[in-house]
Amino acid sequence: MKKLLILILLLIISCAHKLTIDGMSAQQKIKIADKLYSKKNFHKAQETYEIITFESKGDTLIEKAQYQLANCYYNLKLYEDAIFEYEELLRLFPFSQYSENADFNIGVCWYKLSLPSYYEQEETYNAIEQFKLFLDKYPNSEKIQDVENILAKCTNKFLTKKYNNAYIYYKMGYYNASVMYLNEIFDENIIGEIDKKALILAAKIYHKKDDKSALEKVYQTFKQKYPDNLEIEKVRQFLEK
Repeated sequence: MKKLLILILLLIISCAHKLTIDGMSAQQKIKIADKLYSKKNFHKAQETYEIITFESKGDTLIEKAQYQLANCYYNLKLYEDAIFEYEELLRLFPFSQYSENADFNIGVCWYKLSLPSYYEQEETYNAIEQFKLFLDKYPNSEKIQDVENILAKCTNKFLTKKYNNAYIYYKMGYYNASVMYLNEIFDENIIGEIDKKALILAAKIYHKKDDKSALEKVYQTFKQKYPDNLEIEKVRQFLEK
């Protein structure tokens, strides 16, 4: 009963707000929306920006209202809605002054929607593709470092998923399937923990398959990329067995 009363009260407040701004010009409405936004009242600001985008077609303030509508959803952590509204901005205003921020935030939204590495990584893939697009479109952006940092996190999560798949197939005895995922990691030509783990797992597989040639290649790759890493002994021992 208490929850129902709260919902009714919120509905009344929302209707009262709409009645208050009815009849106002787009300029007056956006001033109210901006004030609500600055006070972090993103729910009310979102409602007002949305009214402007619906009722003020052709007004010069639509571009800003559309961008701020997306920002409201972003701040409310409604990332799928935010992506839709940012993409709507880019569709309606392909040369918008907000394009760079919108493209960046779309990537961030996909990153925030991405699941831990043991789940499917569709959202992570979308984030990677979006940030690659960003780098192509805005090569001189001040956000380049931020993009590269998030892109590195996305890539690591994406490759961790591939390593997990490779390990599962290894434990099941499906070595060819495991190697397929490991090769996808190696194709990225990265330096780091996932790459080291993938090389060690590849060494185990080639040792079990008695493939000395492939095992030697893994050893030489490990030695070249991580010459001072103590784990190189694990790979060398497989060669000597």
